[in-house]
Amino acid sequence: MRCSHKGCADEPAGPPQGRAPPCAARRSPVIHALPRLIETAEAVRDQAAAALAQLRQAVAQAATTLQRLQDFRAECLARSAAGTLGATDGAGLQGYQRFVGRLDEAIALQQQEVRRREARVQEQQLRLQECQRKLMAFQALQRREVEAANARAQRREQREADEFAARAFGRQLRGSMP
Repeated sequence: MRCSHKGCADEPAGPPQGRAPPCAARRSPVIHALPRLIETAEAVRDQAAAALAQLRQAVAQAATTLQRLQDFRAECLARSAAGTLGATDGAGLQGYQRFVGRLDEAIALQQQEVRRREARVQEQQLRLQECQRKLMAFQALQRREVEAANARAQRREQREADEFAARAFGRQLRGSMP
């Protein structure tokens, strides 16, 4: 007779004798909660990994934008040095300086955005590591519970085999007496 709990390793050997021993679930309800906990922990870990992937993509996009701004600034300065901007009067030069100043501000803001997004990636990596640690703890607990249940079953089978041998030996002794 096998325990009705899914995954229970407690299965009495031979025909049932009186009351069946309680399965591990009745002794420890944690055993039957572990598969659900593991499933939930896997889902949480997978969500954390997906969030991390999105954050990494956001960092890459912000870094690309930063690189474009820096390239544009370098291009503007190169054109200015080559004399292609045509800003020869004072007003034109001031306008150009304001433009470059605003471009530098945009670059500084974009650098801050990249750093902010990188910090979020690091935070999410820590969350993902914590989720993985929890999952591994549940899996280790499940392995230990399965090993303990197998050891109990093995001891029970050995005890039953010993009892059977003792009864057989007792019958043999009684049968050999006159």
